[in-house]
Amino acid sequence: MASAKMNTKGVKRNLENEACTSYGPTVEGNKRLYICAADRRTDQRSLDKAKLVMSQVIRKLHSFPHSNVNEEFIQYIKSMISKLDATSKKKTTVGVFGKSGVGKSSLINTILGEKDLLPSGTITACTSVIIQVESNTTDSNYTAEIDFIPKEEWEEEVKKTLEALSQGKENDEDEDEDEYTLSTGQEKVEAVYGGITPNATLEQLMDEQNFAAIPEFLVSSKKTVSCTTAAALSKEINHFTRSDDTSPGQYFWPLVNTVTIKIPSGNSFDNIALIDLPGTGDLNKSRNEMWKKCLSRCSTVWIVNEINRAATDKEPWKILTSCIKDIGHGGECNSITFICTKTDDIMNYKLKDEDLDFTASQDPVEYGKQLERACILQRNEEAKKKVRTMFSKQTEIQNHFTCDEEFFKVFTVTSKVYQQKKDEHILNQEDTEIPRLRRLLEKLDNSCQKTSVKDYIQGAHGILSLIQGANSNASETLEVKHDVLRALKQNLVEELDYLKAFFIRQSDHLELCLSEGVTESENLSLETADKNVIKTKIKDARGYHRTLKALCENNGFRRTKNGLMIDLNASLATHMYKYVDGQFQNMFPLDGPVTGKPDKSIRGVLHRFNIINSDITELYGESPVSLNLTFIKTQQNRLISRIEDNIFQRKKRIYTSLYESILCTMQQVYPEAAKVCGRNSFTAKQKLLIDLIEKSKPDMFTRAKTTMLELFENLTEYIEKTLRKKLDGIVTRALTIKDGVPLPDINQELKEMESLASSLGV
Repeated sequence: MASAKMNTKGVKRNLENEACTSYGPTVEGNKRLYICAADRRTDQRSLDKAKLVMSQVIRKLHSFPHSNVNEEFIQYIKSMISKLDATSKKKTTVGVFGKSGVGKSSLINTILGEKDLLPSGTITACTSVIIQVESNTTDSNYTAEIDFIPKEEWEEEVKKTLEALSQGKENDEDEDEDEYTLSTGQEKVEAVYGGITPNATLEQLMDEQNFAAIPEFLVSSKKTVSCTTAAALSKEINHFTRSDDTSPGQYFWPLVNTVTIKIPSGNSFDNIALIDLPGTGDLNKSRNEMWKKCLSRCSTVWIVNEINRAATDKEPWKILTSCIKDIGHGGECNSITFICTKTDDIMNYKLKDEDLDFTASQDPVEYGKQLERACILQRNEEAKKKVRTMFSKQTEIQNHFTCDEEFFKVFTVTSKVYQQKKDEHILNQEDTEIPRLRRLLEKLDNSCQKTSVKDYIQGAHGILSLIQGANSNASETLEVKHDVLRALKQNLVEELDYLKAFFIRQSDHLELCLSEGVTESENLSLETADKNVIKTKIKDARGYHRTLKALCENNGFRRTKNGLMIDLNASLATHMYKYVDGQFQNMFPLDGPVTGKPDKSIRGVLHRFNIINSDITELYGESPVSLNLTFIKTQQNRLISRIEDNIFQRKKRIYTSLYESILCTMQQVYPEAAKVCGRNSFTAKQKLLIDLIEKSKPDMFTRAKTTMLELFENLTEYIEKTLRKKLDGIVTRALTIKDGVPLPDINQELKEMESLASSLGV
């Protein structure tokens, strides 16, 4: 702590007047919070009004006399309206990284306003269990869905641990790594069973009586827990997410893949899912698959670390870099946030006299508060600068994303102070930066909400326009409809031709990149794999023998005790990704659909796709057929939006196909290499891996190239066929309806929906 005798002349910040005695959010913070909440309420009211309007239309359709003339059309309209309600809302997923003890659980609890939800404190957290927290929109309970690993994987885990315990260190070439591997396996087995007798057998440990408390595990089903309070739920699931070293036995975290916690809707962000991602610890096959799946869903990533280690700890960056492809082109991440925790702890922080300059209070007690607050705020600013400097040095991240000010943010928070009463600390709540972090989530939540509301109202507006158009008795519109029908179908052909030419160009570019990657991979892949993973030239195998063994047992990857990933398949794919990353950034920009080079972006080209061009609008914009055009336009926009969502998912599959294809080839040798044991087994494993790589080089990378190109071709075919078939059907349906079809009057409902659409800019 700084000395109280420092020089305080001059005025940098008048801490006495800077809300030092105010313990609520700042006026500006309150203003932003209220605006955000008001926008959300406005959107929800608009959605409620739109649904009320459509329910009125449904009632009119039900009560209106059906005949052979209108029966089929009315059923079509009812089907369209039901699909509006069936549209699922896509949540924004926030991935949270952080080692045990950095305040991650407290942060999540504080953000959600649930003090007792995720346990924290002296109990050891299990770093292998993925915990997802989201809103419960079904009822007002706190629920948890526990997803177990396959029974066969646990059986294999127990078998390996028993073998390691019986063999001890005999004939082992790797004392240090073996000790870690053995202790990890033993820790997991003891967590479930408690102490293990020396003569324990696999059959005894896998007996169903050991799993009487979790029969769901034996039949590979999920276990569901429901409680009325967060504290009760936390207690119920404690044995599935945590472990107490002082009382082993009946702690089931080694058997768990993921835990999905759902909290009452009014207490959370309805469109946000927070995923606590294990940054360190064991990953078996199923956990690794789930880990990557969760990573690929993250729209944003939070890195949580204590403020006193934020500027010096390199491990969080290494962990983030190791999974950059899973959250980048193999995922959908568009921002990264670094969160420094425990900012109120300044026990060992020293502030120099010249760093502090403010108008000080003459009251010693008040002066002490001012001084402490000054230290905290000054260190926060220093930490932010150092973290941003660290981020600027992460070349792998810089090369993978467009890193502007919006992409990377830094927060300095203290959950402890935020939860205290207003008069218990010299920091006000805004100083804790928890409100800022909540506003960040509220912005994401509101964006999801607004998209959902706009989608519903846009679709509803189009449907009502179609009904009103079919109600028209203007016989002169029949010929006009035929003219518009011909024009739109011709426009569809021309737009699809443009799209096809675009895809051919992109496919050619992708093939060129892949060919260069194949050539370089054939020349350098073995050298890269040897240097990064296999390590054939190290003189002493100690410290790596067990790593290579575990790697072979786990399909080529291994997570070390400090959280770093060692992945032979990824190493072999390095050179191919080097050449395709740029093309993927052009075709599938991570920072938006039309940024960067829109002429090379698939979503950018789709945004310009429009069969209702200016000529059509000028000719028929004021005629009765304009109602039919409104329906076509809204359906076209909704169709393209659904296609874009599908593209995003297919893009992930295309990108990861290089890795998956190489893994498929390498799986020929992993089981064989894993079984090699005894003296000289390290060298034998290396030889098996090297021999397969040498043997497979001429085909392995070419096969990966072919697979990626085929998947890209499938994507282009999907887009073209979907647009052709769906839009042709929409246009035909809208413009071949007979005039004067007997339908209920929905003129008032249409006006209300037009007003709602106009207010949202739809």
